Amino acid sequence: MKTERNAPCPCSSGKKYKRCCGAAASGKKGPLLSPRNAPEGGRTCNFACRMDCSEWCCTGATVITVEEFKKCFDVFPITVGFRKYAPVSPGHKDFLNAVGMESGEHYIVGDFIAGNWRRKRCMALNHDNLCGLHREGRKPLQCLIVPFCALYPEDKQDAVFAGQKTNKFARCSGFKAGDEAGLAVWRDGKFTDGTYRDAFYLFRKGLERQKPFMQGILEGLKEQNVYRDFLKGEGILETFIPMSLLFDVLEAGGLPVEDYYSFLKEQIRLCSDELSQEKAPGRVFEDYLEELRKIAGLYAKFVKKRQAGAQG
Repeated sequence: MKTERNAPCPCSSGKKYKRCCGAAASGKKGPLLSPRNAPEGGRTCNFACRMDCSEWCCTGATVITVEEFKKCFDVFPITVGFRKYAPVSPGHKDFLNAVGMESGEHYIVGDFIAGNWRRKRCMALNHDNLCGLHREGRKPLQCLIVPFCALYPEDKQDAVFAGQKTNKFARCSGFKAGDEAGLAVWRDGKFTDGTYRDAFYLFRKGLERQKPFMQGILEGLKEQNVYRDFLKGEGILETFIPMSLLFDVLEAGGLPVEDYYSFLKEQIRLCSDELSQEKAPGRVFEDYLEELRKIAGLYAKFVKKRQAGAQG
């Protein structure tokens, strides 16, 4: 259950939730928390993922970096999402500047959405509620750093996981009591678990590397009403990877050229599945499917022409 507005804030600031982290929380579809009110140090996150409650946190989508395309394009339809973030410290501002685009008091950061965030259940979950990608050793970095968020500094993660406990992770049984030994993954502003630390910083490097693509995609949206609405409110601005950038993105992600057509076919299949199964899949999948079919048709003609030239 969610924290009551007049209850003490779970970040231990001593303030009421509505005047602390609750005041910083954004809409349901946008960034979970702006941890400007996080206490300095003195906090510990004891966490051990419990597979028996995965349906509460493993919902319809995760986010991936460009380097992760090659390991999950056959599982998730991949679109693009933009969110707004407010810097919480000078170092955070520098990071947001490195990965996002400045817009007034906020920075707009783009990432690749793997899946459909409107779904209640992740496509990678098997019937036993266990993650198929985890079993196969290709779990996305974002999933590896649950319950943290790489868009905020390492020393502010206490506010992030405090916010998680009051929202999406309210029913999560992975959070442990502060006095349980051996389960601390973050303490006093630093990750104490190497797996979390490595995944956290790999994800941040991926965000920096893909910024040029996100700039190009966002530039193409600026004249649309949906972009202006996004600037006025909260939440997510979702779109698809345009034809003009798709193959550059695949190349940057390390996908072999011979797998490009496989990528197109799998994404067409996954988008078609979303449109046939979901009552409200989102207009973005209709637009993405149309774009993918165009690209696949052109690419097939290109390959056929190249093969004919080679034979001649």
